[in-house]
Order: sequence, then structure tokens, then C-alpha cells
Amino acid sequence: MSLMQFLLSILIRAFHHVHLACSHCYAKFVFGSVGNNSIVIKPLRIIGGKNIVIGDDVTILNNARLETVSYYAGEKYCGKLLIGSGTSIEQNCHIIAADELSIGNNCMISSYVYIADCNHRYIIGETFRQSGLEILNTRVGDNVFIGIGARIMPGVKIGNNCVIGANSVVTKDVLDFSMVAGVPARVIKWYNFETNNWETLR
Repeated sequence: MSLMQFLLSILIRAFHHVHLACSHCYAKFVFGSVGNNSIVIKPLRIIGGKNIVIGDDVTILNNARLETVSYYAGEKYCGKLLIGSGTSIEQNCHIIAADELSIGNNCMISSYVYIADCNHRYIIGETFRQSGLEILNTRVGDNVFIGIGARIMPGVKIGNNCVIGANSVVTKDVLDFSMVAGVPARVIKWYNFETNNWETLR
């Protein structure tokens, strides 16, 4: 390695460390709480960031939209988003909480995933914006993989150690150690502890 290449490698590493430090400082300023070694990559759209709590070693990539609802259509809400330690959220995800929505530890959330705990109500004679929100408790357990483009609809509770297939629309609860896919999503595999394998449902 030449001297120029050596100096360039040092410069790149230094820039990388400065970038990570700036990302962490930005997150500390925007969110209610941020754990150690968590990285947030701009640009983002953050609404109600002080009601978002981020654990340790979390990565949130660019163009994510994270929002908590405190006021809508003349009504007050108590939106709070909890993101567990070791979880990664890829680009262009949209997560919205009008109540307490929790995402567990060590989850992998792929790009373009949507997770919400609220629907727009529709009262005849009023617009959607006037009708307020319907709150449905939603949560994601620990060690869950959510494939690209999946939709986790309001009211769904996903257990621990689950896999959600790409582009799935999840409308019902998912039990621990299950693999689901489809529109609407259905269980396609489950983990058999006797054989220590994922087995297809027949």
C-alpha cells in the first residue's frame, strides 16, 4: 500500500467515525430517548419525535417516516413508539403510533414496511379528517424479520421469533415461531422443536 492510499484510508475511517457521531447527536436531539451506539441516517420525516424511545444498537436508515400522534381532528392521543435494542429499520419505512406501539429487540425491518396502530374512522356526513382515528393495539415481538414491502395492519400482534414474507399484508395475530406470507397473510411454516426445523404446514 502506498503512502497516499494509507493516508486516504485513514481519512475515510475518520470521516466514517465523525459521520456516526453526528448521526447519534442528531438522534439525541430529535428523539425522546436514544440508547448507546444507535445510528439514525438522514433524511427522515419525524413527527412527535420526543415520544419515540430508541434502545441500544439500533439502526434507522434514510427516508424513514416515524410518527406519534398527539392531536388529530380535535381529539387528543397518547402516541408512543418504542423501538427495542438491536433492531434495524431499513429505508422508506413508515411507522405510526397513536397509542403505545412497541417493536421488540433484535428485529430486522426491511425497506418499505408499514406498521400502524390506527385507522381513519369514517363518519357519514364528515370528512376523513373530521372523523378522527380508531386505535387498535399493535405490537411486534423480539427477533422478528419483516420482509420488504410488508404491511402490519392496526390491531395485529406479532409474537417472538417470527418471519413475515415480503409484500405480505398481515391482518391477524401471528403466534411465536411462525412464518407467514400472502395477502392476507397466512401461516405457511412453523418451527418444530422436535426436529429443530421450520416445517411447511399441510
